[in-house]
Amino acid sequence: MIDVRWFAPNRFAALVVPRLRQLGLTIATEDDAPARLALAMSGTVAERAWRYAAARACPLVLYVWDLPPWRTGGGRPDPVWWVLGRFFVRLPRLRGAYRERRGYYSRLRLIAARARAVWAPSALTAASVTAQFAVPCRRVPYCYDSDRFRPLDSERPGPSHLLSVSRLQPAKNQQAVIRAARQLRPSLAVRLIGRGPDEADLRRLAAELGVECSIESGLSDAEIVSAYRLASVAVCPSRFEGFGLSPIEAIACGTPVVASGISPHREFVDGAARFFSLDDEPALVAAIAAALAGPPPDPAAVRDLTIEAAAGRFHAALAELL
Repeated sequence: MIDVRWFAPNRFAALVVPRLRQLGLTIATEDDAPARLALAMSGTVAERAWRYAAARACPLVLYVWDLPPWRTGGGRPDPVWWVLGRFFVRLPRLRGAYRERRGYYSRLRLIAARARAVWAPSALTAASVTAQFAVPCRRVPYCYDSDRFRPLDSERPGPSHLLSVSRLQPAKNQQAVIRAARQLRPSLAVRLIGRGPDEADLRRLAAELGVECSIESGLSDAEIVSAYRLASVAVCPSRFEGFGLSPIEAIACGTPVVASGISPHREFVDGAARFFSLDDEPALVAAIAAALAGPPPDPAAVRDLTIEAAAGRFHAALAELL
């Protein structure tokens, strides 16, 4: 019997697995062999992990990255039952329910309530899980891909420009980057990497303000690393994050960072990034100007978020349950 059946929605959520194996754990990421413990590394794989754990009578650990307030709001879960290997959710309710993806979050709450443990990457998410799901939630920070994101050996070539890497949606607040670029200097360009529903609006805003703005998606891993290394400043203006990966990756590349002063940003990159208050445009412009004029951050500021460091945390937390 293996130690852990690891359920991950993507490669990123399994970055620590090779290091955990080096530390002595036996972990499977694909087969359905019996395990002493199942770990769901995202709500998107929680149901699959729950079915595995229920079929093999092993405990489950649930990792919740975030609980966006615009989806759960002040609502309550719909009644959910697990009967004969199936979820049953009573829908609809006229009022008082979660705002969006009601069945998904209602099922996730049931899984959290029955899991052996619930973990989260940040203090904000841990508190949100406890408030929304009424279960204890342990803060176990994850990592960035420290095997890829490293500083550039030489000086940054090319013209100055601002970079923002994230999904193009309202909560990511990329409009603020474009508006700030206009005020800094006419030649300062903006490079946005991501895809999402805000793309057309962002292109329209840049055209209206006369800001040179490129929007790219589908970049390779190497191209994203290069984008961070070549940027003059990485701007991370999100209104909400469960972990906040982009400023961490930028600092690991030695790129100056300006970030919104939301809780996860302050939790993980305080002292290495310049912060601004949301909707305070003059403060954002001033922070970018200071970042352009100041020294680059020391990548050592995020050494506690490397793959090795996160593997150590996960190993210690898993050892308590195995």
